[in-house]
Amino acid sequence: MIVSLGIAKRYFFSRKSGGAFNLISIISGISLLGYFIGAAALVVVLSVFNGFENMFQGMYNRFDPQVKIAPASGKVFEPDAIIKQLEKIDGIETFSLVLEENVLLKYADRQNIATIKGVDEQYLNMTDLDSCMVAGDLLLQSNDVSYALLGQGVAWQLGADPQDIFQQMVVYVPKRGETDVLNPEGSFTKTPVRLAGVFSVQEEIDNKVVLVPLQFLRPLLERQTAVSAIEIRLKLKASDDKVVQAIKSVAGTELKVLGRYEQREGFYKVLKSEKLMSYIILFFILLIASTNAIASLYILVMEKKKDIKMLSALGLTNSQIASVYKWNSLFIAITGGGLGMLAGIFITKIQEVYGFVKLSRSADFISIAYPVQLRPADLLLVAATIVAIGFLAAIYPAAKARQMAQVNQ
Repeated sequence: MIVSLGIAKRYFFSRKSGGAFNLISIISGISLLGYFIGAAALVVVLSVFNGFENMFQGMYNRFDPQVKIAPASGKVFEPDAIIKQLEKIDGIETFSLVLEENVLLKYADRQNIATIKGVDEQYLNMTDLDSCMVAGDLLLQSNDVSYALLGQGVAWQLGADPQDIFQQMVVYVPKRGETDVLNPEGSFTKTPVRLAGVFSVQEEIDNKVVLVPLQFLRPLLERQTAVSAIEIRLKLKASDDKVVQAIKSVAGTELKVLGRYEQREGFYKVLKSEKLMSYIILFFILLIASTNAIASLYILVMEKKKDIKMLSALGLTNSQIASVYKWNSLFIAITGGGLGMLAGIFITKIQEVYGFVKLSRSADFISIAYPVQLRPADLLLVAATIVAIGFLAAIYPAAKARQMAQVNQ
């Protein structure tokens, strides 16, 4: 093995007299460049996907609870039994009762469909909505007066202004079990509510969510005790997985317990699928780049016929002679790929610190730098990919060298 490694090293750094690169060195240099670009692109692209995942996760985490209990079927459930069990579970800091329904909203002469979310007094203490307010105040209840908090998209669609104290928003809810074709408006229960503020979390949430006090929504929906969900906040040092398992053990089959990933499972699956597809595309680009390495190794085998014959005469086995070209292929892959990884890490760190590349340069929007994050698991994946391709590129040249060694025996 040491002999094969030494010979491979000599071939890898071989030059003509006078210092000029020979044909093998030129093709090997092209291979190095291919590995370099491919590895750098892999590191940067995977880091960008990690950055987007963190960015959206941070947005959603300001609104989504750490754990959510919802009915396995239907829209609502009675919470009394599960609340008694939750109070016994260590690791739960607090929880909030939530009631949701799709409603029609009317403000002045504008209308819009939205999801209204009635929450109890604990809700605002569980979320980070105070950092998401773009207009007005973070307020749902003051004495006996109920207020609404609108997502920015809903507010824009309605033309709502929380500073206008003379204009209220009217909430229309279909009456349960009643439909009047001749008088459609009579099929709705309607109640006005004052606007307190506008928040912005993420476009999907901003365009459909309105928050109101639970006690305001219950009479409208004619649900005095039922809830759509229980949203839970855990203690700071509590293990999410352990608490989720404890909640699942008491929830039974009629309720489902969702962690943060499960609450946005579709989104995270799409993001991971896009990351996987990007990796596969860049993997094949690296694979194509490795054809130059195959060409250079094949030329090397043909050029070193005499060396192969001599090595065979000196007692090297066919496997040892084939290993020379395997090592040479790995030298090309590791050198080019390693330098590419370093370049990718450098580019990622520069972007992370200085944010040179922006998501938007429009004058109407604040320019946000492309989010990036390096993860050790991704670096290991890129390194393993480079080594694997190096082995693949060596298969044919090594087999050819083994065949020539057998002929010489």
